Amino acid sequence: MKQLVRIAFFFTLLISCKTEEKPNIDQVSIASKHTINSTILNEERTLYISLPDGYEKSNDTYPVLILTDGKQNIKHVTGSIELLTRTGSIPPIIVVGIESKNRSKDFSPSKLENRPETGNAPKFLDFIENEVFPYVDSNFRTHPFRILQGHSLGGLFTAFALLEKPDLFDAHIILSPSFWWNQEEFINKSGKFFRENQHLNKAIYFSIGKDESSEKWGMRKELSKFVDSLNMNKPKNIRYQHNELDNEGHMSSPLLGTYHGLRFIFSDMFLTKEQITNYTNEAFLSHEEKIMSTYGSQAKQSAEMYVYIANFLSSNKNYKGAITVLKRSVEAYDYDLYLKISLAKAYEKNQQIDEAIEVLKDGIETSKKYQFSQEERFQKEIERLQNK
Repeated sequence: MKQLVRIAFFFTLLISCKTEEKPNIDQVSIASKHTINSTILNEERTLYISLPDGYEKSNDTYPVLILTDGKQNIKHVTGSIELLTRTGSIPPIIVVGIESKNRSKDFSPSKLENRPETGNAPKFLDFIENEVFPYVDSNFRTHPFRILQGHSLGGLFTAFALLEKPDLFDAHIILSPSFWWNQEEFINKSGKFFRENQHLNKAIYFSIGKDESSEKWGMRKELSKFVDSLNMNKPKNIRYQHNELDNEGHMSSPLLGTYHGLRFIFSDMFLTKEQITNYTNEAFLSHEEKIMSTYGSQAKQSAEMYVYIANFLSSNKNYKGAITVLKRSVEAYDYDLYLKISLAKAYEKNQQIDEAIEVLKDGIETSKKYQFSQEERFQKEIERLQNK
């Protein structure tokens, strides 16, 4: 038996070592590398820029996520964004990861007496505003909506950016921030800042791993103090969420923090239960126009949400409303055959047979384009409707 295993292994090894036939492998690149000669920082800085799928084939503009510790975090961040974009949880985003050189220098807002390299965060923020933004805006199709994300010292820097230049970013993802810095300097500043800036209209997401410290001391307690300060002095239009992540430590928590942070920031793309219950075509279309204006023309609700709303409306015999919702869903997900079938059924229920047939014909073309092999199914539906 052992001899047969050895022979099989040797045969497998021979096959795997054949070089005559090279596999056809598509190379996947998640980001391109760019270098900026910064006059503000007086040094070269590297950016890793990741563009959304389909960027080259569109004329759309896209929100921008500025990612601190860009080289370290670009892989997991773009992975989360790809999944969330594909499912309609967030719009497509341009990611700009800034590679770290000296984190203590770049991210520290104030100078510590025993650490002479610290206190360069104001210059680093100036670098982002006056060199990174112009570079990205001039070379790529950017939408005005901007997000800043940072972890640990980068989380401290993200909070510093919020308090120092609140109009620079529309949303902030603050992960496991080092709020212990300079005897909790930014916790102490936060209450006054939020009280004096009641006009703020921002989305802020905080998270930290439960394994990072006790809830009574350390980084979890320091983050809770900052969030409590925000809650006590909350500007009317600020949306925020604070999560503590089970079974996550300081270095593992950014993955889930990024995922949930992005979902929270763009959670207002979805209709609320009240909006669905009190549905009108005018309010729905206004909502869709608003999210596209706010987050770019590719912003949309998830396919599941469109189906849910349409089914709710159909169950209440509001077929015209269901048609409006499903027409929008087909526009947003032009490759989704299920949505086209759903739209055809809504037309049929509303006695619009010709419109239903046209949707099914379009479904046949979509099936051919994407090689879904569903042409026969759609043709049978067309024939059924024609014989009604």
